[in-house]
Amino acid sequence: MFRAASRRASASSTPALRLSQAQRQPLSRLIHNDARPSLLLRSSNAPSLVRSQLPHVRHLSYTQRIRRIYREASKGIFRKNPILLPLALVSFVAAFTAFGYASYVEATRVAPQYHKFPGPVADTLRTAVYYTEIDLNPFKALDAYKEALRTGLELGMHPFSDEILGIKLQVAMMLEKAGLVKQAIEAAGAGAGKPAPSPAQAKVEADQVQVSDEALREAEKDLVAMQEFEARQRDRALKKVVGMEMKLAELYASDHIQDEKKAEAAQVAAVELSLKELHRRLQLGLPVGVADSDDAAGEPWLNMVEIATALAELAATYTAKERYELAMPLYMRALDLIRQSEGNSVSCKQVVLLNDVATAMTGQVQKPTPGQKQGSQDQIIEAARQWAQKSIDVAARIQPPLRDEECDITCVVATYNLGEIAELQKKPDVARSRYTEALSLAKGLDYEDGVAMANAALKRLSKK
Repeated sequence: MFRAASRRASASSTPALRLSQAQRQPLSRLIHNDARPSLLLRSSNAPSLVRSQLPHVRHLSYTQRIRRIYREASKGIFRKNPILLPLALVSFVAAFTAFGYASYVEATRVAPQYHKFPGPVADTLRTAVYYTEIDLNPFKALDAYKEALRTGLELGMHPFSDEILGIKLQVAMMLEKAGLVKQAIEAAGAGAGKPAPSPAQAKVEADQVQVSDEALREAEKDLVAMQEFEARQRDRALKKVVGMEMKLAELYASDHIQDEKKAEAAQVAAVELSLKELHRRLQLGLPVGVADSDDAAGEPWLNMVEIATALAELAATYTAKERYELAMPLYMRALDLIRQSEGNSVSCKQVVLLNDVATAMTGQVQKPTPGQKQGSQDQIIEAARQWAQKSIDVAARIQPPLRDEECDITCVVATYNLGEIAELQKKPDVARSRYTEALSLAKGLDYEDGVAMANAALKRLSKK
């Protein structure tokens, strides 16, 4: 009875217990799910749901990361470095500008100077120029120039070409710049040795060598081409030699040497070579001052102005030594060449030479030669007055841009010469007027030497 009653009690209470558990199950699951949300990831449907709710992760590229780093680093950089940052920016801009300018100079000025040289020679010359213009070192520069000459000759460059002679002249200029004037004279003298390359001769021994007519014609063409090349090289070499002789004269007359005799000898050599070559070309009907051929590479030997310059410089040397009788014909010849060259287009060069002639004539009267008569002196004085006045008249016809400071200064000197000539002619009033005019012109040009000369002349005239 007792067991049966207990079974019934158990049977009657079981449904209620199950119901109570069934009712509590959703709450326990909810609590359980809230406490462990990771369990949802184990179900098959959970991953897509969870992934849709998570934020999207974006991977940055390398460039973006670099920019992000620089952006973060640049925050507050100016505030922290108010002085260093502008200084750094200015330094960067200056360095960039310097690099750009150096590249521009290299492309427009430096590189064109070496395009005529073979590559190995050009490279060596760059080193030589560096130790000449940038970091002056005569020993390293001389070694580089020697190496350039040796390499050029080995590569077949003509020994009297413009390039080889130009290197030799550059050596002299480098030595002069370094203060080694005596060595510069030796280098210029070595380069100015009178080259006279003869045309190449081709001989074919018929009994020893058998050649065809075609080969003979080719050999004849080669011979003609070589002769033309040698002729061009001869003209260019002579032009270089004239320039070297004038450079030698400048070096001998410099403060380092002060050897007037050797300076004069170098000038005489330049003038004699110029006049002899001019005479030869005129006799043969060769052009003077223009290229010998229509070839674009053809270059003139010497033009009229260059020859006249050599003559005028030697005449100026004679004038400074009061050897007016030697200076006069040189000035006249130089003036004639300038007139031939300029034609109707008159420049200030004629103004200068006209006044130089007047100066030489005036000096010749002030220092007469033995046996010179008074009548001839009066004629020379009047001729000098006419030359000086001609100089002023020609200058008045020259207008800018052809008229330059050279014309203006020459007018001051010519006016002063007219005052001296008036003194020689016993015309003090005219002389004073000319000196006063010269003084006014000199002051207007800020020509201090002219002011000093005119003042001295006026003081001298006032004492008479």
